[in-house]
Parts: sequence; C-alpha cells; structure tokens
Amino acid sequence: MLLDEFILALRNIKEKGARSWLTIIGIFIGIAAVVALISLTQGLSQSVESEFEQAGTDTITVMAGRSSGTGGIGMVGAVGSYIDEDSVDTIKNVRGVDNAEPMTMEFGQVKYRGTTERVPVVGVEPELFEIFPQYSVEEGRKLRDNDRFSAVIGPKVGSDVFDDEIGLRNNLDIEGNAIRVVGILESMGNPTDDRSVTIPLDTAQDMFNAQGKISMVYVSVHDSYEPSEVAEEIEEQLEDERGEKDFSVQTMEQILDAVNNILSMVQALFVGVAAISLFVGGVGIMSTMYTSVLEKTKDIGIMKAVGARNSDVMKIFLFESGLLGLTGGVLGVIIGLSIAKGAEYVIQEFYGLGMLEVAVTPELIIGALGFSFVVGTLSGVLPARSAAKLDPVDALRSE
Repeated sequence: MLLDEFILALRNIKEKGARSWLTIIGIFIGIAAVVALISLTQGLSQSVESEFEQAGTDTITVMAGRSSGTGGIGMVGAVGSYIDEDSVDTIKNVRGVDNAEPMTMEFGQVKYRGTTERVPVVGVEPELFEIFPQYSVEEGRKLRDNDRFSAVIGPKVGSDVFDDEIGLRNNLDIEGNAIRVVGILESMGNPTDDRSVTIPLDTAQDMFNAQGKISMVYVSVHDSYEPSEVAEEIEEQLEDERGEKDFSVQTMEQILDAVNNILSMVQALFVGVAAISLFVGGVGIMSTMYTSVLEKTKDIGIMKAVGARNSDVMKIFLFESGLLGLTGGVLGVIIGLSIAKGAEYVIQEFYGLGMLEVAVTPELIIGALGFSFVVGTLSGVLPARSAAKLDPVDALRSE
C-alpha cells in the first residue's frame, strides 16, 4: 500500500511540471546556501587547526601592544608597538620556557627592478628557523648567524607584490639597503606571511631605527610543562617588570579557540540567513500542496468511496510534499558543493589562501537531505490533513 501511495505522489509531482520545479527552487536555494557555507567554514576551521598543529601546541606568543591579531602565525599583531630586550630575558628565565626567540616587524619600502611597494619586513634570529616549523625553506637556504644583508622571502613576494619573478641571488632595495635573496620559504597559507621579507633581527632594528625593540617573542615550552601555566607565569612576571600590561600573552590553543569561535559565529549567522530561504521554500510547498488538494478533490472523493482511509489520503500528500523537499535538497547539495568548490578555487588562486580546502562530510550531506525532507513533509502536514478530512460525498460533487 505504501508503494502505491508513493507512486501516486510521484505522479502528482510529474503532472504539475513547471509548478513543481518552481516550488523546488525555494528549497534548493536554502539548502545550497547552507551546504556551501558550512562546508567552507568547516574546511577553513580544519585548515586553521592543521596550521596550528604544524606550529605546535606547546608554543606561546608574547606580542607587544594589547592587540593580538591573527594576521599570521609568524606575524605580529600590533605593528609599531614594542617590548625591550630586558623583557625577552625575563621570558627566557621563566620556569618551563625552553626557548624564546624575538622578532620585529615593520612595513618597509621595498624596491625591485624600479618598482617600490610597502612590504612586511620581519626581523628574526636565525635560530627561529630551527624551532618554528612554519619557517621552512623551499629554495636556497635559511638565514645564518653571519648574515647581515641577506633575506629569505615569502613565495608570493615576486608574483603578488611586484608582478615579477624574484629568484635566488636577486637584490632587493629595502629602505635604501641592498639586500640579497638567499632563500624562498614554502607557503604558510597566509597572505601576510607569504608576501613578507625576512631579514636578520639586528639588520631590521638598524634599518628602522628600532635598536633593542622587539615586536613579538615566540616561546617554546618544555614537554613536561603545560603551556597555559607557563603563559600565566610569563604574564605575571612581565607585568611586574614593566609596571603595566602593554602586551598580550597567548598560547596556540587560545588563539585556535578564538579563531574557531569567530568561525562558529559566522557560520551560525550565515545558516540563520539561509534558514529564512528554507522557511520561504516551506511556505511555497504548503501553497502548492493546498492547490494540489483543490485540484484533486474529486479524486480524493473517489478514493474514499472505494475504501481509502483518511490516513491513506494523508500519506499520499505527505509523500508528495516530502519528495518536493527532498528533490530540492538533492539539487541544493549538488549546487552548494559546486559553489563551495568554486569559491575554494578562487580563494586559493586569487587571494593566496592555499590552506583553505572545502570540507565535505557524510554528516553534512545526509543532514542537508534529511532536513530538506523534513521541511517538505512538515510543510505538507496542514494541506494533507485538509485533504484527509474531506467528506467523500462533497468531494465527488466538486467540479
């Protein structure tokens, strides 16, 4: 009996033709939006987690200024704010600290082949390359202790900043200083990092007249210590030394939690907006089903006259509305994933976020299809009840 009711529902959808497709549009727009947005935000969240795992969860960043920022794992949150070398020594002496490497960052005038651009210039000690896995050299070599006017550049400096290839042994003019390129980093998946120029710390401090000034300290923690406890100790000792809290201390886990919270809020906002489209689609299905009840009134009377029960009539219309919703869901999943993949390509190719990959999970697909079927079915409940309650005599008299 259920099979017969299902076949009747399919036949009713087919008979409506264009009206059925117009009804389905309201559902698949909402589902497509939900699938595209969730797959993108989940993919971004997973990519961010992967980046932080590579950087290590047993690490701490101490940044000058109260702004923490998320411009890049190796970048500084508050350019132009500093802590001094005494503070670096204080950090190194905190119990549980394995190593503390200072960094500084400024936006400098970089000239290459007649073109001048403002580029993030990062000053680091050569040891940073050993303890910070994100600083992995793809071509050439790392900075050395005896380097003075050498640079390791991000992979996008040439192509994105100067629209010209920069290779090993090419010279850059940074704030009037001739700097030779000795290495090219692997992509960190972040535009700021991938478009930066890294030079020795002393050179950067002299270049920007910032002797003894540090923008950020990258701290690694001993395996036997909890990063959160070490971070609290660093914060307390620095505040005692400096007399004010003009810095921020964050563990990688804290930064990751903050990023995930932001992504969750963005995801909830987008899903809420998409839910409005689903509500409109549900109203469209309800309207279509009421019209279907009016058109099939005489057929309902005949079915009841030959022994069909109210529940049989109701099932037919519920199947019909549910199938409308499910069809919209299938189309929405296909279109939503296509949009997400297209967005992934555009973001990777044109915005340099190579770390972004769309997350397609069975839970997302099954959930979207199930939700669309439920929306369709619920939208058909009232029309189905209206059809089931029709008096067979009155129904047979209808024209």
